[in-house]
Amino acid sequence: MLTYLITTSVGMLFALNMMIMPFITKSSKFSCDLPVNNNRYSAMVGDSCHAFDSQLNFTVKCLSVNGAFYNYSDEKGGTITSDFDLVCEYDGMAEHATSIFLLGGMIVSPFISQLSDLVGRRPLFLVPLYVSVIANLACVFAPNYYLFLLFRFVSGVATASFSMTGSVLCLESVSVEFRSLTPVVSAISWVGGYMLAGVFSILFKDWRVLYFAASIPGILTIPFYWFTPESLHWLVTKKKDKKIQKYINASIAFNKQTISLIECKSDNETSSSKTRTFRDLFHPKIFVNLLINSYVLIVMSGTYWALSLYSTELSEDETTGYFLSGLVELPAGFLSAVFLVMFKRKTVSFYSLIFTAIFMICTVWIPMEGYWEMIFPLLAKVTNSIVWASQPLLYSESTPTTIRNVYSGVVGLLGEIGSVGAPYMNRLTAINKDAPSIVICLMSFIAACFVLLQPETKNKKLPEDIDDFDGGPLFRGCRTRKNKKALEKRDLEAAEAVMVKKPDEAVELLEETIDPERKEDAQEVKEKD
Repeated sequence: MLTYLITTSVGMLFALNMMIMPFITKSSKFSCDLPVNNNRYSAMVGDSCHAFDSQLNFTVKCLSVNGAFYNYSDEKGGTITSDFDLVCEYDGMAEHATSIFLLGGMIVSPFISQLSDLVGRRPLFLVPLYVSVIANLACVFAPNYYLFLLFRFVSGVATASFSMTGSVLCLESVSVEFRSLTPVVSAISWVGGYMLAGVFSILFKDWRVLYFAASIPGILTIPFYWFTPESLHWLVTKKKDKKIQKYINASIAFNKQTISLIECKSDNETSSSKTRTFRDLFHPKIFVNLLINSYVLIVMSGTYWALSLYSTELSEDETTGYFLSGLVELPAGFLSAVFLVMFKRKTVSFYSLIFTAIFMICTVWIPMEGYWEMIFPLLAKVTNSIVWASQPLLYSESTPTTIRNVYSGVVGLLGEIGSVGAPYMNRLTAINKDAPSIVICLMSFIAACFVLLQPETKNKKLPEDIDDFDGGPLFRGCRTRKNKKALEKRDLEAAEAVMVKKPDEAVELLEETIDPERKEDAQEVKEKD
């Protein structure tokens, strides 16, 4: 439980690092201020980026005039836009600060799970955690925008690393019965960081002070070094006997229970599994399933970050839309837990994506005024949060154990395409003001259809290897008529053998020859005999 609290609490840091960006990247109104003793250049009406040269009868860039500067309506340094002069020809570069953070996570995701298998969960959780703290503090003091982007990239790599490793360490540390509750507390931690970013934005108007305030909670994680244990699962797998004994001794003292080291070792020695590599992802069934889940994750990521990063634009009062956009994730977290108990994984994912599409198109077809215009975007945020609880569970449970790490890494890599593109989603308004909503609607509907092609996993045993993998309805429906006839013929021969052989032998023959999907019937016959 201590490990659980540590690994879920850091979700607050991830949320803080991302959700302060809408406040420090805001556009600023500005004008071109020319030198006072100037008879040659004059300001232009409706164009703050240029000045008029009366001698050459030509327009020049504002900052090309000696002594000219951009005068911002807010204080200089209020945002990175005004501090680094990200206007005119540099307009839109502020969005890079958000996307490059997610790009760092996108690049590292395929490798971090493999690296944690080699060196352990604990170092891959703690080292990136502290690197992210240092990188965020470096962002505060960055003298220019390019160094700021560099430190944001490092922070993104480190944040994605400790988040992914922390989730693995958490699941390998808590009991099996408790795993279904882990997303609920994780949601509370995430929303806490989401809300804290909004509170800091109210208290601090200078972007450097705001960023520093958002970085301070990371310093509080220093004691984690002494309290975070290594994954016992990893220690047993790697046969680290001394460290296992140390772990068990600490557990005995803390939990007041005894644990048999000999039984742990014997269980590990009797288990074996095939070694799989990246190439095994290109198995036809696995590869198609990977592409399906990657697309669905792209839609989920793009929708979430688009709705979150532009939540400050939901109403005239930016803080109202922002806080409501974060708060709706709490009931979504509890609802997802209820739905996953009551319904199948595919059902929850399918209807969540369908309703996301419906709510997004409603923002176009059913115009609202005032605070009412926030209803449909907030409902879309709720359904998107629910699918974030069901869909990762669906593809994780369907993936064979031997390739689950590398599979999740590649899906995470491709899924981050949606995250990286989300900060630029608002640029579609140049085509049509409703274009972002329409794009999200169409992509969500397609993703819902793709979910139906996946296998259901609720209450099913996790597949150990590729041979156990269920390709879903798509591959089950691809059986040729010839294959069906061959199966029917084989089943008929097995049934005839039942009439002439002893019951036990006949059932064994049935088990060897009958279609694997009908083995349950053979088992019933054997039990009756």
